[in-house]
Amino acid sequence: MISRILPESIKYDGSQIAPLWAYSMGIKGDSVVVFHGRMDVTFENMKDLEDEKAGKTIRGDELIHIIVERFDSPASMRLAYYMQRLLIVCARDVLMAHGIKTTRNGDDLFIEGRKLTVSIASAGVSSEKVHCGINITTEGTPPEVKTAALGDFGIKDWKPIAEEIAEAFVHEIEDIEWDIVKTKSL
Repeated sequence: MISRILPESIKYDGSQIAPLWAYSMGIKGDSVVVFHGRMDVTFENMKDLEDEKAGKTIRGDELIHIIVERFDSPASMRLAYYMQRLLIVCARDVLMAHGIKTTRNGDDLFIEGRKLTVSIASAGVSSEKVHCGINITTEGTPPEVKTAALGDFGIKDWKPIAEEIAEAFVHEIEDIEWDIVKTKSL
């Protein structure tokens, strides 16, 4: 699995969850692509039907964005959600190593009841996709949502944390793949 950190700021609007987005950036194959920037998910790109029905806004001024794409034939919504949970657990473990205690509720991380992450998983014809956004700041987040941010804990440089999360996730995926090829079937 390829891991790339994009240095430039990119606005996440939900279109990046489309199949082959990483390929359009020159990244071929299974990948974890990390960048930072604003978030404002448009309704046409919203994947969560409950959020769409409720007219929720998903936005923030500065987040770490982690986009995972794994190719499979056929792609599986179930596997996409398993990968999403694994990514969130990796993020929780990395943050804990930096002294940031989070609690996980499903596919989100919280700090003292305040939401730190947003996340979605989906599947297309040929790949599973996951997006995880981690607040760097609480500015620009919806006022009705109590949010937390890495900046609350003195983390100003997003890259080291993002790299550690991506590396931890890639390690877990590669370890799973190794377990698969060394195990006898029933």
